[in-house]
Amino acid sequence: MTIDDVAILAPQKTFLIQSSEKDFDSFLATAMIQNPFTSALSVPRFTTDHARALVEFVNEGTGTDRLYIIFFSVFSPDAAQIILKALEEPDLDTTIVLMTPYPYLVPITIRSRVMLLHTATQEVGSPDLGVRPLSREGLLAQIKEEFASDAEDDAATRRAKAVEMLDMLEAYVRKTPQKADIIYKAKGMLFAGNLPTKYVLEYAASMVL
Repeated sequence: MTIDDVAILAPQKTFLIQSSEKDFDSFLATAMIQNPFTSALSVPRFTTDHARALVEFVNEGTGTDRLYIIFFSVFSPDAAQIILKALEEPDLDTTIVLMTPYPYLVPITIRSRVMLLHTATQEVGSPDLGVRPLSREGLLAQIKEEFASDAEDDAATRRAKAVEMLDMLEAYVRKTPQKADIIYKAKGMLFAGNLPTKYVLEYAASMVL
């Protein structure tokens, strides 16, 4: 996914792209070369303050083609209501690109108002973000790599990664209701106690794969 891919989707003006921070850096570098009126923000958590700044940017309306690129890991639910109108009715000269590794954690009110894209592995406009074939060994190895430590230093980010993996599992077993129910319960376990994310993932993987 490049800035050129976004440009060809005009008149669409608002996008949500599943991407890594490295993808964001590359996307931004190209965008700034092509459009000198590019603004960017990279934050761990997109908050109400960031949402207000985005609305102010949209309302400025300079009459030139502008691009605002925002990268984040976690999206504050309180921020969603603030930017809804900006996403629904952006200035005709303004393009808004939200980038995150975890688009499925962005509130549905936001996701329903933007075009979902992926940086590399899927076609433009594909709604099926992040789902790829799994093996028991592959997923357990990925769990071990992502959660080598049981320390919950950044609980929100670790939980977001865990939800990503559970979403992958859910897509893999969605035709088996009993297994899909295990994934649903595992997601609840992530938010309903102090269980380590690694434990929840290993439990889910061992039960459904």
